[in-house]
Amino acid sequence: MTGDSGPGPADERLPLPDVDTTLANGLRLVVCSAPVVPVVEIRLTVPYAAREPGEVTRCQLLAMTLLRGTAHRDADAHDAALAAHGATLDATADAHRFAFTGHTMADALPDVLALLAETVREPRLTEDAVRPEREALVRRIRLATHQPAALAQHALLRRRYGDETAALRQPAPEAAAACTPDDLAALHARHLGARGAVLVLVGDLRPKDAVAAVTDAFGAWGPGPADDRPGAPSWFAGGPLLRVDRPGAVQSVIRLAAPALPRTDPGYPAVHLAQLVFGGSFASRLVACLREEKGYAYQLGSGVESVPGASTLMVEADTAAEHTVPALAVIRAELERMAAEPPSAAEVDAARSYAVGSTATAMSSPHALASGLANLVHIGAGSDWLHNWGPLLRGVPHEAVVEAARKHFRPAGFTGVVVADETAVAPLHRGSTGELDF
Repeated sequence: MTGDSGPGPADERLPLPDVDTTLANGLRLVVCSAPVVPVVEIRLTVPYAAREPGEVTRCQLLAMTLLRGTAHRDADAHDAALAAHGATLDATADAHRFAFTGHTMADALPDVLALLAETVREPRLTEDAVRPEREALVRRIRLATHQPAALAQHALLRRRYGDETAALRQPAPEAAAACTPDDLAALHARHLGARGAVLVLVGDLRPKDAVAAVTDAFGAWGPGPADDRPGAPSWFAGGPLLRVDRPGAVQSVIRLAAPALPRTDPGYPAVHLAQLVFGGSFASRLVACLREEKGYAYQLGSGVESVPGASTLMVEADTAAEHTVPALAVIRAELERMAAEPPSAAEVDAARSYAVGSTATAMSSPHALASGLANLVHIGAGSDWLHNWGPLLRGVPHEAVVEAARKHFRPAGFTGVVVADETAVAPLHRGSTGELDF
């Protein structure tokens, strides 16, 4: 039996970009006209490869400092220039990329693009610009180390890829505190190049005029190093869970992970539908059992985390300490049931309708569409991925979802972490190793 492979409603297809081109310096430009309001959404992504511990921290500091002015204007003048055009800009960095997010009134797009190019190419990396951002970053990292979700995230990174790789990706307050303007200048020269960068513009614009404005603003941006692109993370094995002790905690944080297909793989739509049946929607099996029937978890679900070249199937649950062991038992049982009682045709059809409808709804605004396109192009998907997503899902046979459930939801394929008081997971201890049975 197969799902409905015919065309869905015409309005389920998101618009194709009007332009997808690459400038001579390597900057890729994706333009989508969406004249809902006289505003243009701007997303600039610059990928980079971290090569040493502390580099991600320094890149985060560089991102924060980029909006503190340029070689031609201080922070106040930079903010005033944005305000004069009704524009905003924000800059962040993670382990894979710098991301610039903002919007502007449509008629000011050329001027705001010129300001963004100036920000990226000629930042004001002086001690008075760096100091307040450095102090703020140190405080933010130190605060995060006390948050259960952050503890779980960092521990899961170590569990999946080992201490060395985790050290490359995990922010450290010491690295932020020791960072100087010269360090940031070196990072800027190494990472902020046009080659491989992607600029997405969505909103009330004329595509030809937008291309001309981008060429004028960014045409002189140097390409940067040829090898500064993040590689795909290594495959990781399933195995026992790692306990992260949080003495006295009345709540436990459960995070599980298993390798999945990259979003660019032809088999990805089937995996996505299978995870929706498992835990990725309010009507999923895991939600029905763990929250509605048992009442063990107040926050839970599954999803797919995608980065360039790879994806990870994630399962998350937050539960009261006394429910930690039975909650893990339910999660394991539901994983096993994905093979023993594979998704039915009705479950797959419901997941398919949910996936198509929720994507169309989530991407209905220029703001969301710009972010969605930027993220998808960053991980290697085509700019037409959103446009084709509905038909792709409708063409997935039921048997393909059954096979994805059998292959990707085996408990043995998962590893993970549990942030909890020691007594909450005592029955699962594997001797004195800090590992837990699952």
